[in-house]
Amino acid sequence: GHQGHPLDASWALNNLERLVSFGHQAVHRTAVTAKALIKDYYGAEIARSYFTGCSRGGGQALMEAQRYPEDFDGIVAGAPAHNWTGLAALATQITRAMYPDPDDLRKAVVGPEEKELIQSSYLAMCDAQDGITDGILNDPRECEFDVTTLLCDAENTEMCLSAEQVAAVKVIYEGPKDSQGNSLYYGFPFGGGTALGGWARWLTGGLKYQADLDEFQGGVDAGDFQAPVAPSAFYGFGNGIMKYFVYNDPEWSYVDYDYDNLANDARGVGETLNATSPDLSAFRNRGGKLIVYSGWSDAAAPGNAFVAYHEDVLEFDETAAEDVRLFMMPGVEHCFGGPGPSWVNFLDEIDNWVETGDAPDQVIAYWLDETMQPTGSRPVCAYPAVAQYDGEGDTRDASSFNCAASN
Repeated sequence: GHQGHPLDASWALNNLERLVSFGHQAVHRTAVTAKALIKDYYGAEIARSYFTGCSRGGGQALMEAQRYPEDFDGIVAGAPAHNWTGLAALATQITRAMYPDPDDLRKAVVGPEEKELIQSSYLAMCDAQDGITDGILNDPRECEFDVTTLLCDAENTEMCLSAEQVAAVKVIYEGPKDSQGNSLYYGFPFGGGTALGGWARWLTGGLKYQADLDEFQGGVDAGDFQAPVAPSAFYGFGNGIMKYFVYNDPEWSYVDYDYDNLANDARGVGETLNATSPDLSAFRNRGGKLIVYSGWSDAAAPGNAFVAYHEDVLEFDETAAEDVRLFMMPGVEHCFGGPGPSWVNFLDEIDNWVETGDAPDQVIAYWLDETMQPTGSRPVCAYPAVAQYDGEGDTRDASSFNCAASN
């Protein structure tokens, strides 16, 4: 083991064993060992075993369902980092758009004022589509705002975006592409632009956000390692993946990389790290249940990727709908937070599903105050249904909504 900053991937340099452990073996071996210890202590097999995790933990959750179906009876995968090669392309192309000069990381091409303009513009067009004007898009895919309408011209030279800024924002919303314009991964839907856990932390930032990024260390004494220089989390993650996972070259640079080569360059790493297989038959055949959830305002893992994975699973085997649920949470950032209600007791939900066989068609999400007490609630519906407001009740009370087909 080692201690290190979460944005530092140098531990993987030329070390396949570590990469494989990181990719999928670590959780599996821990589960097997833990079960053996529990059996030895209690003198009996465990009755049920569950795994729940978000972000990297969500990716580990999907990996368990796909590679090690015997480990857990129920699995909850939140905002899963499940496609590392896709995320690497997304992160490094956004980084290249925001920091075209790698020697100048003080501020991004798109700053706070531009983010405010973008968000206010798409909310003005789309916020009320769900019947409530609250800064939350129920399904951002229904918003048809065109960022190019903000391009500066002779009549508008202040409340507008430069051509460079428009191009950078389009990378965020449209996702990475190769030289022919073919999509390499999903872009982000509208949402999360100005929130504390949104673009500033993940996509844009600037070196003034270094202190914020250092909070990612998760309580490890900062004196135990040298934090990498990173103006945004995506700068750190994307460069780390490409330098130390894909190329084993600390000098790799996003500036002149040819993304036409990505599929071939990252194939081996993808086979180790990516949890993208739609085949959950072994997990399901032993009674396993899977919940995947993510926030539509997540600025770290694009929600469209999880919708696509869910649809891949059902296309592979339509009966998987009996054992798999996807919950897309409006206004929720990466794992938690944002303008939408983000706390759900998913552990209770998966336990009840495994024990009773009753699949959850909706869960209740809560807003929490600083003391972790609920201040309001809304339902989150199993995809593809969405929560629809009754037009009369309290908009912060789940009873004022019902699940219905998306428009």
